[in-house]
Amino acid sequence: MRRWLPIVILIGTVTVSGCAAMQGPLRVLLRPTAWWEAGQAAAVSQRARDLETRAELAMALDHWRLVERIAADPAQAAKAVVRLESQIAQAARLHYQNGLGQLARKEMTTARNHFLAALRLDPAFEPALKQIQASFSPFPLAVYITGPGEDPAAVAKTFFGDEEQSHVVAWFNDLTDDAALQPGTLLVLPRLETKTQTKATKKEQPDPLSQAAARLAANDPDGALTLAKQADAADSRLQLLIDTIHLHQAMARTEAGQLEAAQQALSMVPEGVDGRKAAEAALEAALQRRQVDADIAMARTHFEGGRYRQSLDLLEALVLNAPERVEALDWAAEARYRLALAHADQRRFLEARAVLEKADQAHEGSAVLKETVRVRLVEMGQAHYRKGVKHFINEDLKSAISAWEAALIYDPDHAKARENIENARRLLEKLEAMP
Repeated sequence: MRRWLPIVILIGTVTVSGCAAMQGPLRVLLRPTAWWEAGQAAAVSQRARDLETRAELAMALDHWRLVERIAADPAQAAKAVVRLESQIAQAARLHYQNGLGQLARKEMTTARNHFLAALRLDPAFEPALKQIQASFSPFPLAVYITGPGEDPAAVAKTFFGDEEQSHVVAWFNDLTDDAALQPGTLLVLPRLETKTQTKATKKEQPDPLSQAAARLAANDPDGALTLAKQADAADSRLQLLIDTIHLHQAMARTEAGQLEAAQQALSMVPEGVDGRKAAEAALEAALQRRQVDADIAMARTHFEGGRYRQSLDLLEALVLNAPERVEALDWAAEARYRLALAHADQRRFLEARAVLEKADQAHEGSAVLKETVRVRLVEMGQAHYRKGVKHFINEDLKSAISAWEAALIYDPDHAKARENIENARRLLEKLEAMP
């Protein structure tokens, strides 16, 4: 054995060297191709559904985006991406609003958890990030929402009571001193305890518009709307605030399932208002979910009443239009089995076979019934075949052909019946051609 050891070592060295040399070409050869990627789409889709079930929406969205890129038919994945984007945006905004409500009640830990939950869903959700920076920073900060036409000087005058503090507004928000600010911009500002600000606070009471904005920030859109109606109608900020309040009402009512009220609130928000499209998508998704729930409930009522045909029609439409509702697929398989069984009990075996053609192979009852129906139809086909033979012996070719055609209806694989039909037709043609 020892004398063979050097030879074994030499062979091993050459083998390893050869593998190393081939490593580059092998990587190219084994690199995933388009067909390989498409083949993984089903597995990634299932993983995405599992993540949705566990409420891991952000990760589920990444998986659906991957499926959309690699699937041979990306239509289903594209729908899932749109649905999840809307769901994530809605959930992030809801966590943000809940965080504002907890913040107003001084429930700091709960508020912080809501803001963090919003950022976990959407790391780019700036309002939640700014609330974290302002409310949970060791340095005393506050959040300010700009109105139309405001610049750093106007913000400084409103917030600090001194427009000369505009450089503080600019520095804390990475702005220039003369920056034009879009209405609704969130700014983070330090809480400066200055005499000017103290005097201004003592002299000026918050106007209804400011109070309405505070109510809205505290997740009370109905109270905010009541206060906004008391504000000066000439204030250029009023209409933007009212539009925002209606938008928040629509989102809150959609979340609460008050869809008609949500539609009414959303109809009062003009096109182009920031956030309207997301609210509209969330409302449409909620309406679709409600309709699907109603259809499933109706299908179940039909099923329990023995109306399997009506139940199956509803469920098949649901499977096509709402494939994510897997319970519809299970109900459809059971309704199809019960309908076929009812046909078979009434000896309507052709109808039973037609229903079972779409049966789920994994449904054990359907598989057994399908074989039973097939056997009975073969027996019935054979009976018609024998009738055809009798007619043929009695030289009644037309009756023989009709009987064999009936045999094929019951048993399309009856090769002898098909052959006899062809022979009988040729013979009939010759007889009819004779003078």
